[in-house]
Amino acid sequence: MRKSTLTLSILVLLLFSSSMLLQACRIDSKERIDENLKVLHEKTFNISEGKLLKLDAASGDVIVRTWDKPQVYVKILGNSKAERKVDFSFNATDEYVEIIADHPHSFFNWFGNGIRMKFEITVPSTFNTKIKSSGGDIKLAGITGDQRMKTSGGDVSVMDINGNLTISTSGGDVTTTNTKGTTDLSTSGGDVKSTDFEGDLRASTSGGDIILRGQDSKVYAHTSGGDVTLNYKGKNKGIDIGTSGGSITLRLPDDFNASAKLSTSGGSISCNLKTTNISKITSSKFEADINNGGNRLVARTSGGDIEVLKN
Repeated sequence: MRKSTLTLSILVLLLFSSSMLLQACRIDSKERIDENLKVLHEKTFNISEGKLLKLDAASGDVIVRTWDKPQVYVKILGNSKAERKVDFSFNATDEYVEIIADHPHSFFNWFGNGIRMKFEITVPSTFNTKIKSSGGDIKLAGITGDQRMKTSGGDVSVMDINGNLTISTSGGDVTTTNTKGTTDLSTSGGDVKSTDFEGDLRASTSGGDIILRGQDSKVYAHTSGGDVTLNYKGKNKGIDIGTSGGSITLRLPDDFNASAKLSTSGGSISCNLKTTNISKITSSKFEADINNGGNRLVARTSGGDIEVLKN
């Protein structure tokens, strides 16, 4: 019995060490990625502003910048395996520029296929995008239009966006700064952070925290595994906050009007704004109007405290 336990412990230790070594190698490889890449394709497409960029990449990081030219400039970098194994195609019409980078999938890809790519794209400052990457980060900045981004294995970071925004990632964080328009942010494995947003916002994560700072918005924010913090300015257009595994902190204007329903199963509730029309206030449940009442303010947690503070 002792021998079996010892053998099992050694196997666990070996697996853990191998995992840490593999992760360290991946991080080191990520840091040195640009040093090992060469330009595989470089193209320029003439197209009017307000049109669409479509990118479907089997892997690789994506960086989208803007300029004042009526052109889309594309530079694709990759290593020798990308050059040999990836099929690239380019399509352009008066309405869109489409880039596809595809390579065959197999069981062994689960362990990593050694393909490394990076997409550097410049579009007109008013443009729409539809970006999909199965294995990399996405960065976009300084653009007006509707933006849709999806990645299965990386972080998404955007800033200075004027237009509707949809972001989805299965394995990373989502960060937005200075956005105006309807925003939908979701991740299965990371945090969501949105600062200086204006317009309706929906944020969800299964495995992280949600940190929000914005104004004049209808806000929906739910997480299964972390805390939620909202710093809000402007009129109440409706707020719905929920978490199964953390605390909720709301910082609201002193003159914020709401019909509030707050509840917790594993903590306490506090509110330092003026309350009226009280229905029920206990340590775990709060049902009352804040100031003059108004649109709904709902906050629920199963595992933490709820604080409503003046900002």
